[in-house]
Amino acid sequence: MRMCRGRLTLLVVLAAVALAAPAAARTAPFLPRNLLSTPDTSIVIEVSTNHIEYSGEYVNVSWSGVASPAATDMLAMYLADKDPTTSLPMKYIWTSLSESAGAPGSGSYSFQVYNYYEPIKFLFLRGGFSNKSLVAESEPVTAGNPQQPAQIKLAFTEDPSEMRVTWLTQFEGAPFVRYGLAEDELDAQVPANVTTYTAADLCGAPANSTGWKAPGMINSGVMADLEPNTRYYYVVGDEAANTTSTVSSFISAPGPDDAVKLLAFADVGQYNEDGTKGFGYWYDTYGLFDEFYAIGTLQYTALQAVLVTLSQQADQDGTILVYPALIEEASTGEYHSAWHNGDVSYARGMAWQWDTFGHLMEPLSSRVPTMYSPGNHEYDWPTAHDSQFAEAIDSGGECGVPYKMRAPMPTVSSDDLFYSIDHGPIHFLQLNTEARFDEDSEQYKFVVRDLLTVDRSKTPWVVVGFHRMMYTDAFDGVSEASAQRVAAEMRGVFEAMFVYFGVDMTWQGHNHVYQRTCPVFNNTCVGYDKEGVARGPIHVTMGHAGEGVEGCGAARGGVEGGVADGGRGTICSARLEDR
Repeated sequence: MRMCRGRLTLLVVLAAVALAAPAAARTAPFLPRNLLSTPDTSIVIEVSTNHIEYSGEYVNVSWSGVASPAATDMLAMYLADKDPTTSLPMKYIWTSLSESAGAPGSGSYSFQVYNYYEPIKFLFLRGGFSNKSLVAESEPVTAGNPQQPAQIKLAFTEDPSEMRVTWLTQFEGAPFVRYGLAEDELDAQVPANVTTYTAADLCGAPANSTGWKAPGMINSGVMADLEPNTRYYYVVGDEAANTTSTVSSFISAPGPDDAVKLLAFADVGQYNEDGTKGFGYWYDTYGLFDEFYAIGTLQYTALQAVLVTLSQQADQDGTILVYPALIEEASTGEYHSAWHNGDVSYARGMAWQWDTFGHLMEPLSSRVPTMYSPGNHEYDWPTAHDSQFAEAIDSGGECGVPYKMRAPMPTVSSDDLFYSIDHGPIHFLQLNTEARFDEDSEQYKFVVRDLLTVDRSKTPWVVVGFHRMMYTDAFDGVSEASAQRVAAEMRGVFEAMFVYFGVDMTWQGHNHVYQRTCPVFNNTCVGYDKEGVARGPIHVTMGHAGEGVEGCGAARGGVEGGVADGGRGTICSARLEDR
């Protein structure tokens, strides 16, 4: 049952607008199995350094001696120790489009290079779509301090007096977390645990094959005995290597009587700050058809259009706006937490794209505890644990492993990726819509147990977060994972329960729009009681924070759509009207 709120909680939802500008024309990518090694000694590739001093350093790569340069010439970054015929490029440019190109057949470009814990190199590739040729390569580029903490991220545990911090290094050392109430008074220190995962832990290709890269060592320590709603300062490091991060700070979990300020978003992803392009996992799937048609035929041209469209999803262009906005918000030091409900990195089997995401997020995640729920692009695979969608392959073979290992959440188990925490006056229940949620599932039983034990005198607000939508105007097919089919299944399982226990809001993504309903039950607006308390949950979709904005669907079940100009892009919104 609901209880009256003793105090209004401030909820700040950041749902940045994705770019609506048309993408530049791109040539379809090649398939690694068709890559031929045909060295051309007249082509020279040079790098400005063979050794980066810090992660994210720019390396200038120049090329010369290219006879008859073509639009299909590509300069790509690879893992140096991997066979390029069995591995995809990490990122690439079309050399003909390089703004710094000089005389015909020569030019240069500055690539941003992170510490990938493996050396990288640059390859010059020529030829048509199905017969790319490796003609020249650079010397390897290695990283400086392999134990310098990278991709630092904060997260709550199930205990509000604790804070977990996780970061990456290349080797297993003697990791620690040091923290205190002032920058120069880091008096408490705790050791960190070290773990990692291997290709054998993943479920399929490309995650365990053409897209595989070792993540390095994952260090994770817990700061304990924190006072509520208090700023703490901390560093992480490795005593054996005598390295530490710079000092950062965060606000500990708020108390029941505190107002809460937070960020909420979904479907973010990543982009390459240096302007290069990434590769999507679809190429190994759709690329098989590439060999069936002769170049120049109508069928071939149509297929290449499909491949180009899919390649655009390898980069979430809207994040060019999102990350600066998130960093600006984090720099205020005002936020208690951030909540990211699925489709996190969009790596989908390209391991290095998790590294890109981790570096882009670090200015936020190292200062604002960031809590996640998995989406289809982290989890879906036929052999994923307790999979809801038997035929879905949206994770590119990751099946939730990089997601749960790189950013540990207080989940009920290492396989069941759902959890709940009290966060000041709010009880958050975070679910996994990609795993079974029927009444016989462990997830359903957990939800029932959790809502039965919520103390509304301490947490008068209840918010449920997950990736897929309970209410939406989206229409995206008729498969078991289609939007309306899943929404109906979720309503059938959870809606009456959420109304009975007085759930206030649900937050989700998946559909790349911003949408919000009235208080609703059974496709009907139910309004508010005389005390102003909603008689049903308000459902908020906030999936337009990076991936391309989608159009509104036709009206269905009381949902009406409309498109509005958002200034920097297009916002598609919908609401459920009284009938």
